[in-house]
Amino acid sequence: MDNKREDRRVRLTKQAIRESLIELSEIYPISKISVKMLCEHADVNRSTFYAHYKDQYDLLKQVEQSVLEDFTEDLMKSNIQQQSELFLPILVKVLEYAKENRSLVKALLSEHGDPSFMNSLMQIAQQKSLQEMSQGRQVGERAAAYLETFAISGYVSIIRKWLEDGCTETPVEVAALMTKLLFEGIMSVYE
Repeated sequence: MDNKREDRRVRLTKQAIRESLIELSEIYPISKISVKMLCEHADVNRSTFYAHYKDQYDLLKQVEQSVLEDFTEDLMKSNIQQQSELFLPILVKVLEYAKENRSLVKALLSEHGDPSFMNSLMQIAQQKSLQEMSQGRQVGERAAAYLETFAISGYVSIIRKWLEDGCTETPVEVAALMTKLLFEGIMSVYE
């Protein structure tokens, strides 16, 4: 048997299983999604599922890890030159990724998804931002931790709402709003 054909079949099978997880995650929490449900939805047998994943939690973990690796690779390729506009291009990257992978990210952010996923995604962006922004500036460790928590919570909520609303605004528009909120505060939006 041809290895390329076999690899293609494995990729297609894994994709079907992952898509099943995404679709079922929009309806059920991961704790209610069984391997049997995933297999029936993906139209694969259980032995095929277990050839690739230990259980539904392992599948979820692998999906999340894949997203985080893809996003990190994409984000680290970006070179941000102007510190005054530091957060905007990073947030645009986050939002573009979320929009391109809308169903996956929406499922992972849903009430049934893993709450730590988007926090991990935003921490990657935040670390890149803080790393480049902190050149020549000092912020206390506790203040930095509070700032990161505040920013991540707000960003996750905005991204979730934006995805639920169908990504009506462009990633640039939403990133500009998020940046304005972080640096200028809520009242700046009312100007």
